[in-house]
Amino acid sequence: MTVLFTIWVILIVLVLYHHVGYLIILKLFSNEQHKENKPAIIPTTRFGILMCAYNEQAHIKEKLHNLGSMLYDTQHYAIHVYLDGCTDKTYQEAMIAQSHLAKQNVNCHLHFSKENKGKAYGINELIKLTKSNYDALLFTDVSALLSIDVLDKIDADFKNPEVNVITGVYVLDELASAQQKQYWHYQNKVKSMESSLGAVIGMPGAMFAIRSDAAELLDDSTINDDFILSMKALKKGGKSQVNSDINILERECDEQSHDNARRVRIGAGNWQQIKALFSLLNPKLGWVSFNFFSHKVLRGLMPIILLSVYVLTFTLALVSNWVLPSIASGLMLAVHGAGVIKSSAKIKVKFPIVDSINYLVGAYALALWGIVKFERGDYKTHWQRVHHLKPQNNAWIKTVKRGIDIIGSVTGLILLLPVMLGVALSIKMTSKGPVLFRQQRVGESNDDFVALFNVLKFRSMVVDAESKSGAVWASKNDARITPVGRFIRKTRLDELPQLWNVLVGDMSLIGPRPERPVFYSKLEKDIPYFCQRTYGIKPGISGLAQVMNGYDESIDDARNKIGWDYAYMLSTSSARSWCYMECSILFKTFVVVFTGKGQ
Repeated sequence: MTVLFTIWVILIVLVLYHHVGYLIILKLFSNEQHKENKPAIIPTTRFGILMCAYNEQAHIKEKLHNLGSMLYDTQHYAIHVYLDGCTDKTYQEAMIAQSHLAKQNVNCHLHFSKENKGKAYGINELIKLTKSNYDALLFTDVSALLSIDVLDKIDADFKNPEVNVITGVYVLDELASAQQKQYWHYQNKVKSMESSLGAVIGMPGAMFAIRSDAAELLDDSTINDDFILSMKALKKGGKSQVNSDINILERECDEQSHDNARRVRIGAGNWQQIKALFSLLNPKLGWVSFNFFSHKVLRGLMPIILLSVYVLTFTLALVSNWVLPSIASGLMLAVHGAGVIKSSAKIKVKFPIVDSINYLVGAYALALWGIVKFERGDYKTHWQRVHHLKPQNNAWIKTVKRGIDIIGSVTGLILLLPVMLGVALSIKMTSKGPVLFRQQRVGESNDDFVALFNVLKFRSMVVDAESKSGAVWASKNDARITPVGRFIRKTRLDELPQLWNVLVGDMSLIGPRPERPVFYSKLEKDIPYFCQRTYGIKPGISGLAQVMNGYDESIDDARNKIGWDYAYMLSTSSARSWCYMECSILFKTFVVVFTGKGQ
């Protein structure tokens, strides 16, 4: 328990450091009183303004007119728009705006693609076309409006040869929710402090500028192109800064459902960024390296860290004598319970601390879902605006379940390692033979195949237990079971190695019990539709039948279990009933383990 408590404390320290400690360090070392840079009378930077558009007919003309009204010398900048397989009238609207801009001597180039190839692909095409022709590339979104002096201010900033990336202050439309405004107020504050250190971590896609020689191509599967582009520009050194005199107005404010979808995508993007920008952790990059770890790496890992904190908090509160976990679990239940009551009763009274904590935890839960979606390959497809996302059906239950299995098995293997080592040592010292026992079982099935896999368990019987009797069910007073085996079967510790089966995808944490092929034909003959119990569902370490009936000793026991297995299978047709079923089985599993009601 000391090991678990130590891990719990370390994880909490990481949570506090990311959300509070990092800000304190920035506050101590940053100097936000910037000297005002007056724009040069004669501009010297040649800008290529790059923008991808997909079905933006409502805003494309206004955006192009906004860019065409810059105070900057029109001979020193040009606009390039990549129209990515638009199916509406975006191209026609852009052509009308282009003709108007030509009369103002503003160069606007439209690059049309009949096929939607993805935003990363479009950005790469624009970089290839423009990199050698301009000193700096300014990336912007159709939905954002820029102040007309933005190019003058960026030109002045780029007079400093150490500066590689520049952005401004992100401002939301008045229609944005209070939570969205609060979030971006916080982000702007952090970026301002990072800017004084020359190491802003991540730029808003609404607008940022990069020196052309520092711009690198993206991988086609890139999720957050703005972040990857701006951070890649710092790999060889240089500074990234926020010009506090530049305001970027975001007109398109998301509804809550859209904001949630965006946060899922951001979670996936944060996870991807850790892998794609690992080289930024090089200490030689100074504040860039430190800020990248403190701001982005911990942000990407935070959903998993926070989930581990919750699991450990409630585990320690249940099985240890430490007071802190019990207090923490009580506070968690109170805060989230208040949030549920407030939401259910539609109470509009504000509880600042409670609301902020619930919003933050909710955001990380969405980010965790984003990580799951990324790992299953959802983001290998082309980009879509959030407002065009298609609704999901109940198939997401299977994906959520797999995500929980991965996180749960990894967490279990790490946290229960001391217990597993103790069990392994006990088996080795008290009986001859291997510590682990492998046995073929039947896995998930469908119309086309029936999966077979080798289940892993701690050996609870003597070696070659079935050499004389053949394949038979174990009984309560089975002489083949060793003294240690009897204990680990009673507490279900013998099934801990199956966490590996879950991790590799053979099993799930919760599901029907995996049966042996040797019994399958007889069970199918005696119990109609027996094989349907694992149709489209992976067998589980624990399950409704296991916690209600224990181990099978006969066909009658298997027949009694079939009803429970079907009840579980039917629960997966509804998100609500499935969630209730999963939580109920999890609770009953803990009761079986800690009360020794196993067999």
